[in-house]
Amino acid sequence: MATIEIEVSEEVIRAYGIKAIQEKFQKQLEWEKLRLAALHLKSALDEAGLDYDEIAEQARSQAWEKYKYKLKDKLPPEAFE
Repeated sequence: MATIEIEVSEEVIRAYGIKAIQEKFQKQLEWEKLRLAALHLKSALDEAGLDYDEIAEQARSQAWEKYKYKLKDKLPPEAFE
């Protein structure tokens, strides 16, 4: 991990405070890390010839099949058809 220095105007520091600015940048960097991970995953799936949408649909379907029986008494009968 690296530490970087950036210039921030006194006006912005007064308006938001240093802690809030740090937290905002940290959140943005965490989202960027997730975005890069997603891009790498997509590239790996593409290289392997796998379809992300198909995989996601299969996972969603399997999860629903398991979960719906936990709620059996709260769901209408058509959920099980």
